[in-house]
Amino acid sequence: MEIQGRSILVTGGAGFIGSHLVEELVRHGANVTVVDNFSTGYASNLAAVDARIELRELDLLGVALHHVLLEKSYHLIFHVAANANVPMSVGNPRMDFEKNAVVTLNLLEAVREIAPQTPIIHTSSAAVYGRASTGFMREDHPTVPVSPYGVSKLASECYMTVYSQLYGLRAATLRLFPVYGPRLRKQVVYDLMQKVQENPHELFIQGDGKQERDFNHIANVVEAYLTVARDGQLNGEIYNVAAEETITIHDLAQMICERLKVTPRFVYSGDARPGDMQRLIADTSQLKNIGYSPLVSFADGLDNTVAWFREEISLKSAAC
Repeated sequence: MEIQGRSILVTGGAGFIGSHLVEELVRHGANVTVVDNFSTGYASNLAAVDARIELRELDLLGVALHHVLLEKSYHLIFHVAANANVPMSVGNPRMDFEKNAVVTLNLLEAVREIAPQTPIIHTSSAAVYGRASTGFMREDHPTVPVSPYGVSKLASECYMTVYSQLYGLRAATLRLFPVYGPRLRKQVVYDLMQKVQENPHELFIQGDGKQERDFNHIANVVEAYLTVARDGQLNGEIYNVAAEETITIHDLAQMICERLKVTPRFVYSGDARPGDMQRLIADTSQLKNIGYSPLVSFADGLDNTVAWFREEISLKSAAC
């Protein structure tokens, strides 16, 4: 599907991933409506495009989306709204289930009843895999989540596939491996930068530092969304989304310290947080087969992210 001139709905469009996606859609000439309840998203994330989008503050736990779909016809829906915090899911699994599985079900019901012709591209997570076996994770790898977050995202995926097969909705799921980049003010890349900023002499690292991750810059993730929208089959299939550049948390910490020009002593907790996984390494062959190719390498993406972090710190300092 071509993006230019299309009416596109983005749920969770004021969040980290959603806002970058919205900016790119606008750049491609789409007419974008953003729905967000601002529980984790910020209107400021959309400052660069706020005059060119429609922004609606709505909670999708109710029937709000029914009204949105009745007001206007959309060519495409990107479903990005979710709880994406694993520790929060461990502490409050009911909240996590509602924000992930229930909201997704509400979206599917609204589309089934009002706009069954409108394709949905859904956002999931590699957390559905749980403790992986050796080798790269393909989409058919066993899914044994180790956190409530992984369970709720897996349930959401299953609803997407069933609604596609049973009701004929056009849908696909993107199973994202760890994402990083400007505007993400949580998770490991940002947390390590923040810790180094606060204490350049000692860096505390959760776990043993040997955890392996397939980090993916936000620009690559946005490219994956656009690739699936353009060339995906949209019959309920799932695509791994990653850059296929494996790095350990120890090496990540070293690279961040080099860029911030500090040499702290590393201190490890030795134990992973509840719900965390030791390795997340993707096979993206299925996505590559429809034309996806990462745009940004890990090193360049980290340069970009550290530069954003430095600028943010400078702005905070100036404000004080």
